[in-house]
Amino acid sequence: MNFKKIKTDLAVYLAKSLAILPIKWVLKSGQFLGWMTWLIPNKRKKIAARNIELCFPEFSDLQQKKLLKNNLISTGQGFAETLIAYWGKQDKFMADFEFSGLEYVEQAFAENKGCILLSCHLHSMELVIRAINLTISNKGYMLARQHNNKVFEAHVDKARRAHCGKTIDKKDIRTVLKSLKSNQAVFYVPDQNFSYRCIFVDFFKQPAATVIAPVRLAQSSKAVVVPWFGFREGSRWKVSFLKPLESFQDEDVESSLKHMNNLFEQQIRKHPEQYLWVHRRFKNHPKGRNYVYRDI
Repeated sequence: MNFKKIKTDLAVYLAKSLAILPIKWVLKSGQFLGWMTWLIPNKRKKIAARNIELCFPEFSDLQQKKLLKNNLISTGQGFAETLIAYWGKQDKFMADFEFSGLEYVEQAFAENKGCILLSCHLHSMELVIRAINLTISNKGYMLARQHNNKVFEAHVDKARRAHCGKTIDKKDIRTVLKSLKSNQAVFYVPDQNFSYRCIFVDFFKQPAATVIAPVRLAQSSKAVVVPWFGFREGSRWKVSFLKPLESFQDEDVESSLKHMNNLFEQQIRKHPEQYLWVHRRFKNHPKGRNYVYRDI
């Protein structure tokens, strides 16, 4: 008997049961989870605290502590939003979404260029991607990292494919290129730590290992690069598509990635509590692996 499969299937069954409840209840459960993460000492809390300390040195100790608390509560809400994205009913959340700049995506489709939908790891990301795919004319494909738990990965992949049409492993560059050249949109969220095919580019004035693939893909496919960002504002979500990043076609890799990281930083500063600070963004560092997290 495969106990790992039984445990995973049971956890997913409970998650599905929670996801179909009234959306306010689901989000409240996420808030509670975030509160518990704030109250109970844990490694992710320490990582988030270190990242906030590094990226917001202008904040006082009290301001950093407040941001950490709000970030962990928002992280819990983001977990709840992910459950809704996977297994919730769209009639319960789509009315609460507001979009701007959709014309940039539709123009890319009209010109038969394909579209790289570029963003960073904001807490509402999975739910926003589902909402976008329910709105744009061609459903975007999703570039994602596979979970180590293959049973859980099967559940997640099935849930994503219900609205994405296709999921692509983040290392499968050939399929990404083929999709873009076929006038598809591909969601690309490249702001996590990378240990291969990357260069160090400043992010909040910290050297961050930044993958070069978004620029290479844009230049090889000639696809339009459209940045998008989705934030939770009260009981609604606001999703903004910005003007295409022409620098990806016109400039070298390092300059393009500097523009990308600067754009991410500008957007994150609007709602810094909604960014994935619990991730070790600076794990790879010029002074050695885990240099900034060595004592955590």
